[in-house]
This record gives sequence, C-alpha cells and structure tokens, in this order.
Amino acid sequence: MTTWRLNPTDEMLHAAEETLGSSRVVQVLWKFPHPASRRALEAEWHRLNQSRLSRRAAPARLPAARRRWVRATNEEPLHTDQQVLTGATASQWIDEQVRAPMPVGSTALWRLASAPYEDGSLVSLTVPHFRCDGMGIFHAIATRGTGSYAHPTPADEGADGDLGEALGQVLRACTGTARWGLNLLAGPGKRAQLGAALGNTAARPAAAGSAPRFFSSALFDVPAADWERQARAHGGTANSLFIEIAANLIRRNVPRDQQATVDVGIPMSVRAPEDDGRANALVVLPLTVPGGSRPHLDLRHTRTATRELLQTAGEHSGTLVPEPLWHLLPARWADRLKAPGAQQTDVVASNFGTAPEPVARFGGGLAESVGLRTMNVPGLVPEKARLRASLCLLRVGERMTVTVTGIPDHFGDVADLSSRVTEELAAWGLTGRQWWTPISHEA
Repeated sequence: MTTWRLNPTDEMLHAAEETLGSSRVVQVLWKFPHPASRRALEAEWHRLNQSRLSRRAAPARLPAARRRWVRATNEEPLHTDQQVLTGATASQWIDEQVRAPMPVGSTALWRLASAPYEDGSLVSLTVPHFRCDGMGIFHAIATRGTGSYAHPTPADEGADGDLGEALGQVLRACTGTARWGLNLLAGPGKRAQLGAALGNTAARPAAAGSAPRFFSSALFDVPAADWERQARAHGGTANSLFIEIAANLIRRNVPRDQQATVDVGIPMSVRAPEDDGRANALVVLPLTVPGGSRPHLDLRHTRTATRELLQTAGEHSGTLVPEPLWHLLPARWADRLKAPGAQQTDVVASNFGTAPEPVARFGGGLAESVGLRTMNVPGLVPEKARLRASLCLLRVGERMTVTVTGIPDHFGDVADLSSRVTEELAAWGLTGRQWWTPISHEA
C-alpha cells in the first residue's frame, strides 16, 4: 500500500486560510435534462467515499518527514434539496454549496448535493483544493472508487516508514541543493529572485484591510467546433484563445496603468495517467502578456509565449529552492520560498481539456452539460491577493463549457459579469449559451 506524502502545493493550500484569509475549493457541476435519482446519487456518494477524496493529512512522527495522507470517512452526507430551482435561483444554490464549511481538520471532507432544476436537475460536487485538484477529482469520479488509491489508516504505518521518509528527504535535500547551488552561482537572475523572496514581508500573514469579496460566477456553453475554428482564424489554438479571453477580461474591466502587463496564471498538470495518488499534481506558471485597454484579437504572440513557457517549466517549479530542502525549512522561510501561486496573478485560466467520458455519466444519467469552477471561500481580500478573475474551460462531447468568476468590485453581480463575458465571446465571433438566466443582486 503506497503512502502518499503532502507536497508544497498541498501545504500551501492547507495554509491558505491563515495566509490569505480564505480557502480554495473546486466545484464540479452537472446539469441534467431529467430528475436525478437519489438512489443513484447515494451509490455515487459511497463509491466516492472509497476514492482519493476521502483522506486527511496526518502528522509525521519525525521532524524531517513530510506529512502523509491517511484514509478517512466523509461525514458530510448527501444533500438532496426538494425546492425546484429556476434560472433566477440556480446561481444562488451553487454558491451555497461552495460556502458550506469544510475547513482543514474537519470531518466534512467533500460535499455532494442535488436539486431539481426546471424539468431536470443540478448536481454539485465540492472538494477543498488542498484535498484534491481538478484532474484528480475527475479521475476519482471516472474510476468510481475502483482505482488503486486506498490510503493507509493512521495505524497502518509505523515509525519505520517515517524514518525512511526522513532519511530520504535529507539525502535528496543534500544532493539536490548542491546541484542547485552551482546553478544559482551562475544565474544572477535567480539570485535576485531568491533575495527578493527572502526579503518579502508580504509573505507573512497580514491584517485584513477589507472584507473578503466572494466572486460572481457565469457559465456558458460554446460549440467546440466554433471555438476551434475561431482560434485557427486568429492564428492560435483552443488554449491560446482561452488564455487571451481571460487576459481581455482583465484589460477591459480592471482599471490599471495603460503600460501595465497582465499576468495570467496557467495551471499545468503533472499528474501521471495511472496510479498517481498525489492530492495536487500541478504547478502554476505565470504568463505575462501585453496590457492596454484595447482588446487583443491576434493569438500568435500568446500561442508562442505559452508554448515557450510550458517547455521551460518542470514539475518542481512550485518552489524557489529544491523541494526536499523546502520541506526542511522553518515555516517563516518556506512561506517566502514558495513560488508565487495563482492568487498572485491577475487572472487564472485553467484548461481541463476533455473530460473523461464517465464524468458526464454521473448519478445514473448522461449530463446535458458539465462545468467546473475554482472559488475562494469566503472570498478574497483584495489587499492579500492580486487575483481578480478565474476561468475554467472543459470540453464534454461537442461542447466547451467556460466558467468565469470575477471580483464584484470590477465585474459586478451575476448579470453584469454574464454581460461582460457575452461581449468578450462576441468579439471572437462566438455565441455562448448561458446555463441560466442571471439576476441582479447586490455584490
């Protein structure tokens, strides 16, 4: 039985509530044209409870060893609401699912809920990001708990396991740091980055300057053929079109210096296809694109810059020092030597590619649409993070579902945000079908 250990991204997401005043969650949404079966959803709940989603972090017995994942039981029951949702109430319902408390250390590991929606139904699966990333959630859904992801119980692994882990960490830290040190001597840019990080007092938890902002959300379905055709017509790919849409939403809606560039956070999955039990197997790469107030409709620069960025990044791009060394550092240093994450970019563009076919078949039926969003709960404090919008793209069959969340200070409520996204899609010759009719409400 494999013991999976927490990596720097896991630890950073665990500590987000302290450092940012909020926790990151991942929500998968299904829209069905038919009523959901409670019996089928109960079966899904029990299968997911045998998957990688039902685990918790346990402390190591030796200081040099990383914390480990151990099996746990989700004590958050299946929620089935009876009140029929409409286009005017669906947005509020999905927000209620991500707002439900699932703090670090609680026994509420993840939340599965459903509600009637018009003639069909909505189903929501919400998972704290520190417990699993989006691709890991998809794998858990697709395998329905049948994969080889069983985790040991707290009593299954003795001190010998932690001893081997601790010795391995120290050995890897020594050898990796020696090679890294030689490269550091030859790279003045890297030395400057390291010095700036060590002197960065912003990495420490700071007093909140204002209340957290809970982001507004809009979901759209776009024909995949149209998306790909317009991307080619503008010299890009489906992914570079997605990135440029994200950047344009910042250019159009967030006041900034005309000369300022836009940093787009691009999560890159490093998850192996099989038997990868890591919670978060990704690195966030900041892509810097030109600023300005006019929309950018030529994708060639974005396509080239994205390709070059992905080619130069590696699995260990999440820390500014070798990962084994990072785990051995005191928390006050480790906080500063974590590479700037998604929260320190202007906008995040998470392209999840094509969803595994079993993901669309959930709860005994085939979904009409499947969407995904990442949210900060209870919201983001603007003084603690740069992030102003977050986008997710997912292809299911012949549809692209794009989810946009934006800070209400700049993007307004659901209706305002939906209007801004509709305008941006139209600039690219795309027509998006909204999941439901947005309503105005106070941000």
